[in-house]
Amino acid sequence: MTMEQHTYHFDTYPLFAFIPMGKKNKRIRSVGQKVQKGLLHRLHEHVKRKVDTFTEEERRKLQAFLEHDMEAILPIPLNKEDELYPHFLRPEQLIWQSFSPVHGIPIYESSTYSQSYVTLSTEELNHHLDQVLRDYLFCANLAERERGDWEKRIVDSFHRHPFVRLAEEKKEVVQAVEKINHSPLISLLNSPEDLSFWRHRVEIVMRPYRAIPNAWLWERVCSHDKEMIFHSSAWEIEYFCESCGFAAFYYITKDQVRLKEEIDMNRAQKRIATIERQFNEMVEKTPRLVEKIEEVANAMLSFKPYEGLYDEVLALKSRIEATKEAPPSVSLYEQLRKVSLPEKREGSPLLWFSNVSTDTIEPFKPRTILPPVNEVELTHVRAYLDNLLSLSTYRPGDGDPYVTIKGNVLTYGEMKGVLLFISLHEQAPLHVITKVLTGQATNAIRTQGLHKDENFGVLNSWEEKHVVKAIKSMEKDGFLEKLLKGFMLTEKADLLLD
Repeated sequence: MTMEQHTYHFDTYPLFAFIPMGKKNKRIRSVGQKVQKGLLHRLHEHVKRKVDTFTEEERRKLQAFLEHDMEAILPIPLNKEDELYPHFLRPEQLIWQSFSPVHGIPIYESSTYSQSYVTLSTEELNHHLDQVLRDYLFCANLAERERGDWEKRIVDSFHRHPFVRLAEEKKEVVQAVEKINHSPLISLLNSPEDLSFWRHRVEIVMRPYRAIPNAWLWERVCSHDKEMIFHSSAWEIEYFCESCGFAAFYYITKDQVRLKEEIDMNRAQKRIATIERQFNEMVEKTPRLVEKIEEVANAMLSFKPYEGLYDEVLALKSRIEATKEAPPSVSLYEQLRKVSLPEKREGSPLLWFSNVSTDTIEPFKPRTILPPVNEVELTHVRAYLDNLLSLSTYRPGDGDPYVTIKGNVLTYGEMKGVLLFISLHEQAPLHVITKVLTGQATNAIRTQGLHKDENFGVLNSWEEKHVVKAIKSMEKDGFLEKLLKGFMLTEKADLLLD
């Protein structure tokens, strides 16, 4: 804080440091007229009686807070006309702040106390000054250290909090519960009643962990800017992150942090251990699921030497409409590509189960038979690949029919024209596309210049509703993808146009 360049002192009021309020209010010449002087004298007497009860150390801290070697302990703001500003300046606006020496102290809504001291009764003024001086003494104590020092103390104290320490100790279990609770795999556990009860308990047990943002709980603390809100009556700093919507409350005298909602630690320790035990008991009741996971692991290993073959099959299969059904191992391989298993599947089932990642439960179902990857199966896969390759090299002629709708034949050549038009007008809605293709030169189409497109009227003998069906067929066969407005060509369509 750099207040020493902004304070003015008058011998009549030694306990006051007068400061100019308002950015354009650079200096103070004198202290107002007679009425204001009477109010100042009354105010000074009240402050003097209170300061006389302070210790020497408390007075020293208040004087140091204003950064001068005078007797003054309380700033009194004056406006541009050197009249009393009717609200005391809040100490939070001064602590750890720097102000330009060529301007006055800026006024914000939060800069001053909302209570005007000018019209207060003696009792009310006495009470208000108690609050103001208590706040100033609190901030004066804080100002002896840099803000960064207090932030470090708060964060260190936060991580010493018993519940945060429990969370760090049980981090693996807490994170495993959250992951497994959203895993499709647990639907295969026996006893749905036990699972339903367990999930209900998880909601209760995990509530305090979820109340603390992950960046606070698992990292040092979040990276957002934070606000310090001072509670002088409790000698407490509220360390608040608006982005996270979270606050930690730091007791200065105890060097301790409390949470908004304190937790019964004995209960918290028992609960986190209980939900781990309950989950593991459900796994023990479902030994077949553990066996299936091992079967899936073995199947994944059996595919390793042939990944190149299966990847080539799946790459072609995604682009080409095959005429034959894929061998069972191709479908299994496609499912297993989305499965990730932990290398170690031992110890607490909760911990290693949570590291099983899958988008499908099909391979894990009890009655699912995983096809073997043997020479017979590989022969079928290679034959299927040959079929896909032959289809990928096949190029239908422009005169070959693509689809017939109500006696209207759409050839591949005409289909290419339709695709080309759509590729150039992706945002065109379906009704516009059909009017262009059937050659209807409406005002809207003329305005957009679409009547000049080379594919205008390419299906002029068709009815609009039949053109709609043809376009829907192209979408169904994977040549078109529906957009929010219009269509876009797929990779399959691009290959046809090449």
